[in-house]
Amino acid sequence: MQEAETEDADESVTSSSSSDSSAFENEYATKVFDAKTGALTTLPTGAPLVVLEHGVEYEVDLALGHKTGFYVDQRENRRLIRAWAAGKRKVLDVCTYTGGFAINAALAGATEVVGVDSSQPALDIATRNAKRNGVSSNCWFVKAEAFKHLETLIENGESETYDLIVLDPPKLAPGVKDLNRALPKYVGLNKRAMALLKPGGTLMTCSCSGAVTQNGLLADVVVAAAASAGVSLTALGAPRGAGVDQPLDPGYPEGNYLTVLAYRVG
Repeated sequence: MQEAETEDADESVTSSSSSDSSAFENEYATKVFDAKTGALTTLPTGAPLVVLEHGVEYEVDLALGHKTGFYVDQRENRRLIRAWAAGKRKVLDVCTYTGGFAINAALAGATEVVGVDSSQPALDIATRNAKRNGVSSNCWFVKAEAFKHLETLIENGESETYDLIVLDPPKLAPGVKDLNRALPKYVGLNKRAMALLKPGGTLMTCSCSGAVTQNGLLADVVVAAAASAGVSLTALGAPRGAGVDQPLDPGYPEGNYLTVLAYRVG
């Protein structure tokens, strides 16, 4: 098994010669290391990069995927979803990307797991990931915009039928100036999910917007959504974030961007 490490070049840097440019590109090019030996290696021509996380295999697209092609910051939260999905019937993973939460829920034994995303290339990888991990029979994917899909499910009479819903949307508030526009979207997304959950169902909701996390706003969003949906909430533990291998620099609070909250919805 091979793993990849990416290093992003500062686009403002320019070089004065072709040799300098070549050296710069080599230094900051994507590097692939053998997981067993740690030695620098290369991928076989045409072969996908596959990473192993908590016993689950994921195909990763380093060239065209978001970030490094895989959201490693959600590693511990993907493992946590297994406990909540065990023995459940219906699970919905909204903004699934390449299927991380959905596949873990299916591996835990959930009967019907659906991942939703608007990116077909991401869903193609998610489908291969489900097959790679032997859960294609109980885990499948739908190409749709998140808000519209949740609305469609409600209109189709699926309110109060889901046991577990994961909301992991993209960065809706790139900066503080975007909060007034983004917060109603977060509220609307969570409200729709709450309407779809059975009484006593579990909601895992995330924000990767630094402006939301640094101002502690996601919990307020969830409370507002619950009030609008007319449901009660019980928090399942303290707020979560990125894994411990992504330390925060106290001198750089802007590096704190991920909030993950979990609730039992009444």
